Amino acid sequence: MASKTARPYIILFSAAFVVYGLIYTFSADFSITAPNFYNTYARQAASWLAGRLDMDNVPWLELAVFQGRYYVCFAPFSSIVMLPFVLIYGIETPDHAIALGVALLSLIYAYKLAYNVLGNQNHAVLLSLFLILGTNYLHIALWGAVWYIAQNMAFLLTLMAFYYAMTDNKNGSYISLFTICAAMGCRPFNIVYLPVLIYIIYKRENISIIAFIKKVLIYAVPAIILGNFFMWLNYARFGNIFEFGRNYLAEFVNDPHGQFHAGRILSNLNVMLFGFDITAFPMFQGFAFWIASPIVVSYIVYLFLYIFKSRSDRHEGIKYQNKENYIICGLLLSAIVLLIIISMHRTLGGHQFGSRYTVDTLIAFYIGLLLMIKRLIPDKLIYINLAPMLFGLTLNFYGTVKYLSFYFS
Repeated sequence: MASKTARPYIILFSAAFVVYGLIYTFSADFSITAPNFYNTYARQAASWLAGRLDMDNVPWLELAVFQGRYYVCFAPFSSIVMLPFVLIYGIETPDHAIALGVALLSLIYAYKLAYNVLGNQNHAVLLSLFLILGTNYLHIALWGAVWYIAQNMAFLLTLMAFYYAMTDNKNGSYISLFTICAAMGCRPFNIVYLPVLIYIIYKRENISIIAFIKKVLIYAVPAIILGNFFMWLNYARFGNIFEFGRNYLAEFVNDPHGQFHAGRILSNLNVMLFGFDITAFPMFQGFAFWIASPIVVSYIVYLFLYIFKSRSDRHEGIKYQNKENYIICGLLLSAIVLLIIISMHRTLGGHQFGSRYTVDTLIAFYIGLLLMIKRLIPDKLIYINLAPMLFGLTLNFYGTVKYLSFYFS
């Protein structure tokens, strides 16, 4: 029994270490122990420990300037994670090793989610490897730089939020709501997933709405405490509980349209949907996100099959619970909203390979894919996903090695 339980994890970690090991091998001087010059979160944690909310100016970092002082302009949860590491290592925290640990935990929770939905170890192994190694997530998984490690942490925390919401243990709701709040403390727009999570928890509780509101407020206490810390920190630094500091970056201060503007939607969506130049380097806007993450293509194919089967089953009088349909629709809506928000941004993620910002949407496509496969697929046909997975792995391996070699040569 123990060997059967351990087998999936042996496969998962073996595959991950082969891929990650090859990335370390071919990416010039990049390694787990390489210095991280973009260690913004460690520097902020060190300032906190010294009793300061601001920090010294570091010219090569993105820092917000407000009333003559320099502040970190990113959501702060990653600095909370860094606190114990700063106590041990100072500002020279092992950020790349931390990033690797986060990536491995993401792999574990991707598997646990898939197994919880599908109940099949082989299928769960395949699909979790697809998500973690065969998409653009691979590109953000190993580098500990400020922009990447926060997105990496948000990815893990959001996976955890859905796993604990979808298990049978109702006490998982405490963890689910706390981790989605923590994810928002890394990537604020992951708030789009909150309504879906609350719906999942509501269906698990199976009580009246009034009773559920009382119950969910109890579940949310740890999340509320963390959220209040974020708001206090924002207010103490910028006088606004919703301001993390991004609007005080020079690039947004000097842009007449600011950080977000609806006039950018069409041009940015054109890049994210129809940008096919995958070889340009250095690349500042990225290319079509569904090419960088072909799990989206699998999702679209399954979505059409799912709609067709649902209509066919209704015609034959076969009925299904609406719960999973609502979750699938809610997740798709969350992904669409995220894509629209991203498309309003002044940039699409700076220098990158693929479409970095859209990695935040992959959890919606992944969980939706799992729920559709649960109803649709005969056992052996699921392995058709090996083709897009290998394409995504090859593409993102190439791009990540080239990208990291640029920064660590």
